[in-house]
Amino acid sequence: MQVNYLILIFTGIYLLATSLYYRHAKRKGIVFRYRPLMLIIVTFLFILALFGLLTGKAYSEILPFIR
Repeated sequence: MQVNYLILIFTGIYLLATSLYYRHAKRKGIVFRYRPLMLIIVTFLFILALFGLLTGKAYSEILPFIR
């Protein structure tokens, strides 16, 4: 369960910072440069950690190849 909390916190911070930077870039009229694959992966990890917390499963049960 501790891993779920850590992953949820760090991915949440990353997604929040990215959305704040997107709003800033849009307001200032500068180019928003990001890696779409990285955002997809981080969002997927966020959803998995949230699922693990809601169902009470450990992260290793959700993704068995991660030990």
